[in-house]
Amino acid sequence: MTIAVYLSCIGVGLLCSLLYFPVRKIQTEDKRAHAYIFFIILYVLTFELYAYYLVQNGQENVLVYNIFFVCGETLLILVYLKSLVDLPLVKKRIDQFMLFFVAWALVNSVFFQNPSQLFQQYTHLLGSFGIVVASFYLLYRIFLLDGFWDKPLLGVPHFWNIAAILLFYCPNFIYFGALNILWDIDKWYLNILASMNRIFAAMLYLIFGLSFYSSFIFSTNRNGR
Repeated sequence: MTIAVYLSCIGVGLLCSLLYFPVRKIQTEDKRAHAYIFFIILYVLTFELYAYYLVQNGQENVLVYNIFFVCGETLLILVYLKSLVDLPLVKKRIDQFMLFFVAWALVNSVFFQNPSQLFQQYTHLLGSFGIVVASFYLLYRIFLLDGFWDKPLLGVPHFWNIAAILLFYCPNFIYFGALNILWDIDKWYLNILASMNRIFAAMLYLIFGLSFYSSFIFSTNRNGR
């Protein structure tokens, strides 16, 4: 997948999320969740366009990705996942993890991986690990154990969002974890891996943009999943 197609997919996801504003339901919780997801897509598209602009002008964009992707987007997704948790103890653990993540990001930047010169895969690995663990917890606790009994599972936007997060961050965990090692392999293979990573990322933001329509598509008049 080329960078142009990737950016277009994010743009389509943003447009779909934007078009949902006039038709979304009245529930305050749904409004807040949708607005937050819309902000995440807009945030990602903004820094991706800026990173692309830097490359087109012959400048390095690794600092942009370290700040806005490795740190910023990780924290935004963790905050979203935390908002879906109903147990105070688990919320507290996620807060503690985010504080530890920020502290480690600072330590890694000062002592190990200069953020303006090298992609910080050590920080990204920690953040991805936290996101994957929280996502699996939510799939088990909310969707499989307790359930959303007033609507079918496929009609729950958060189910699609969490599934998309896992779809991106599981292979992403491996790809970015080994990125600095992969620089030594043939450029053709590296381009293939980067293209596959963009495909998973594009799917993430497309699903983010479309997820809240699932409550209409998979609506039902009877209780159960």
